[in-house]
Amino acid sequence: MNKSAQAQAPPPLSTSELNRMRAQTKLPGEDMTIAETLRVMDVAREMREQRETAEEMFRHDEVRVRLREKLMRTAALSGDRVTEAEIDAAIDQYLANLHTYESPKPGFKKFLAYCWIWRYRISAAAIAAGAAGAWFFF
Repeated sequence: MNKSAQAQAPPPLSTSELNRMRAQTKLPGEDMTIAETLRVMDVAREMREQRETAEEMFRHDEVRVRLREKLMRTAALSGDRVTEAEIDAAIDQYLANLHTYESPKPGFKKFLAYCWIWRYRISAAAIAAGAAGAWFFF
């Protein structure tokens, strides 16, 4: 190959030229508004909270061991003689039913709860019935 065909390297830059180029270079996000900065911080906070939640979920075995130890201490203090196998079975049963839905039993409390949920519909129906009654009598 010919030496003239090879590309020549640019001459090295001086320190002052490098500093000037760095000062002129804008970093991504350098000209962000306050609203954009707050939005980025909200995203960062949410990511941290989700990471902490995920880490807690992966420490399931650690939580289970601490729960077993606490239950064993409680049983010892109350004078109950239970084995670790019985405690583990109780923990398994508790965790199996932890996030299950059970429909509320019929009763007056359920009726009041539905009245609270439908309070706007009930009040609109009562106002309409009152207006219709007033129209009918006048």
